[in-house]
Amino acid sequence: MKSIKKISLLAAANLGLLALLLCLTEVALRIARIPYTEEVSPSELAISRFDPDLGWAYLPNLSKTITIGSNVRAVHFDENGIRVPAPGHHLSPTRPSVLFVGCSFTMGHGLSYEESFVGQFQALAGTSFQAVNLGVQAYGTDQALLALQKFAPRFNTKVVVYTFIEDHIYRNGNYDRRYLYPEVKYIGTKPLFGLDRDHAIYLAKAPLLYKDYRHSYLYDLLKMKLEPRPPYPEELTKALIREMNDYCKKRKIRFVLVNWRWSKTDYDDFNDLAAKKIDTLESAPAGWESMRIPEDGHPNTEASTHVARLLQRYLKARVQ
Repeated sequence: MKSIKKISLLAAANLGLLALLLCLTEVALRIARIPYTEEVSPSELAISRFDPDLGWAYLPNLSKTITIGSNVRAVHFDENGIRVPAPGHHLSPTRPSVLFVGCSFTMGHGLSYEESFVGQFQALAGTSFQAVNLGVQAYGTDQALLALQKFAPRFNTKVVVYTFIEDHIYRNGNYDRRYLYPEVKYIGTKPLFGLDRDHAIYLAKAPLLYKDYRHSYLYDLLKMKLEPRPPYPEELTKALIREMNDYCKKRKIRFVLVNWRWSKTDYDDFNDLAAKKIDTLESAPAGWESMRIPEDGHPNTEASTHVARLLQRYLKARVQ
């Protein structure tokens, strides 16, 4: 009995020592800012705030000058945090509208509103449609879906355009963006969806401010070392796009997927989706792959012109 008691006490002592060691390691990692250095502020940090549903959203009624690479441009947002052409611009809830959802490619990162593909589409469409730019920097398909569901009922929505880039697949499998970019400072986490046994999507995790996010730096560090490649959930991404398409179909809204590809090696596996698709490689002008903002990589004005024309031609032939 005494030997068993000694073994038990020794085991308890070892467990206590291990727990203390883990706690000290956790504290040391947080003080040393490992693995999250958060040394870089993303451009959206100055113009956005935490959103409990979407993760982050643009500040309402804000006008600000943003520098992206060598581009210096002003951005303006209305009372709902939607990008608009000028301060005080009000979007009509009754005018037939095309809603654009997506990330920085949709928002027009580094471009004026008029230079962005949404702004150029508006110019081409004239008075036929009102363009509503719901694009937000760093959004994935999941946040685009939530933005669509939030704002489509607020407008006379006739068409929804979702702009896909391959990075969205990684974003859809991610909850804490610091896991993908440890050096960047963010507001909080993002929504994370999952697939149930019937392959239907469900919200697995809601966004949290970092002060409310209980997690271990040690666990995250070990996970990064053991799983250096982040999740790449293709089936979840397709399910999210299907949900967008189904949402629109039930409401007699036309849904269009714009697959923004720079080259034939970019992701294009959408054959099993019923959604209508526009491929930006279609009739792409000479030098298409290099039509990007210097020192940044996002689409420049010329690239936006090409995509705006593709979309305008597509809708002109199909939507009255």
